[in-house]
Amino acid sequence: MSLRCFLPAWVTAWATAIFLPSAIIAYRGLSASAAAIGTGLHRLPASTWQVADDVGPAVKLMIGGILLLGFLGLGRMRRIGPGTAVLVGLVAVGATLALIPPSLSRGFAQALTGTRFDGATTPLYLLGGAGAGLVFSIGIARCQRTAARR
Repeated sequence: MSLRCFLPAWVTAWATAIFLPSAIIAYRGLSASAAAIGTGLHRLPASTWQVADDVGPAVKLMIGGILLLGFLGLGRMRRIGPGTAVLVGLVAVGATLALIPPSLSRGFAQALTGTRFDGATTPLYLLGGAGAGLVFSIGIARCQRTAARR
């Protein structure tokens, strides 16, 4: 797996893990700062950006780091399929939900709702992790097909 294929796929997966749940949280008005901007499709880009911006840097770095390690491991094992990549995404987000201390989780999970595994937001975060895995596997497959044609 080339760096030319890996880096864009990883960065896009990382952004998906952060922005997909942020968009849904913003749309549903689950964040006070997004609700202050307003809900609805016409306000969705601004409120999504606000929710993602509210998430603490430690959360973003932890999710990105676990995704990086997991995807590198898949690449070394040559097992980059949609199922395994989704599993890596779920593990990255699940581990972050379980392990990040409340003091570092600004705008995420416990700091957002008061509960570490809140019934309204945990499925959204896991959806973001699954989406990250899918985006990564699709990005790698597309890049490898393009490289094979050259």
